[in-house]
Amino acid sequence: MDYRELLLLRAARETGVLDALVSNAYTPEAVAEEAGVTERAARVTIDALLDMGLLEEVEAGVEPTNRMLGFVTKTDVRSIGRLPHELDRVEALVDLPETMETGEVSERPGNWTRNRLGARAAEDDASVRAAVSAAVREHPDAEDVLVVSGGPGGHAVEFARRGFDATLLDTRDVVDAVDPLLEREDVDLVAGDPLEGVDGDFDLVFHARVAREYGPEDNRRLLSAASDAAGEDGMAIHVDAFREGAFDAGVAAELLATTEQGAVHAEGAVGEWFADAGFADVRAGDVPGTAYRFVAGRRRATE
Repeated sequence: MDYRELLLLRAARETGVLDALVSNAYTPEAVAEEAGVTERAARVTIDALLDMGLLEEVEAGVEPTNRMLGFVTKTDVRSIGRLPHELDRVEALVDLPETMETGEVSERPGNWTRNRLGARAAEDDASVRAAVSAAVREHPDAEDVLVVSGGPGGHAVEFARRGFDATLLDTRDVVDAVDPLLEREDVDLVAGDPLEGVDGDFDLVFHARVAREYGPEDNRRLLSAASDAAGEDGMAIHVDAFREGAFDAGVAAELLATTEQGAVHAEGAVGEWFADAGFADVRAGDVPGTAYRFVAGRRRATE
């Protein structure tokens, strides 16, 4: 969306205009009264939301379309879409000057986790398949996989559908949110700290857009945990955007605003973290059809 549209949506959310529109207000007059804004503000906002496809005209006035569903319910993260989390990130970017001065990220909205899961669930299926294919090419003999910080489970499900024994590790709040969605999928869920990992004997330990969430020290912990989870001849792989690839300054700004130490890391630095964690044959490459690259390494055999 155009930044002006996003800022208008942010204002509509902050003032209660969105809440009014998804509850019981269908006209500019009713929205103005419910949200405590001027009728002009309500009318202009409604016109803009109609143009964005978030509202549609009905006999009684206007009502939300399916694109607005993420503001109506958070029960099924697959129905939330990208937009609510996009607004959360805009909120954090608005607070970025204070974050830059204090080093502390702004307080996250109450629905941050579910909105974030909704955005991840909306990832293009082709991108998910490409990332999984890149991992499989690196370890074609793998039979089981641990997907770390797998969010709504798209990558884990793709692995499972290809015949892998798939396990997804994420924090308790994420696992609780996605458990009902994955109950019919052949994916085991484990609640825990990704930095602590799990003891295991996995052929693959897979991370998609996880390295960016952490600083150097925590990335070393993440890969140390991956080493503990990998079996003999097991492999860990990070799929992400690195500085040597299609660097996105917008992503870097969002990470500055929303994480304590996260960043778009240099590919070479990530490779060094792999080596420090006990991985050998560290290599990098493209994920065809996407803007991502990967760094992968094989666990060194213990003597």
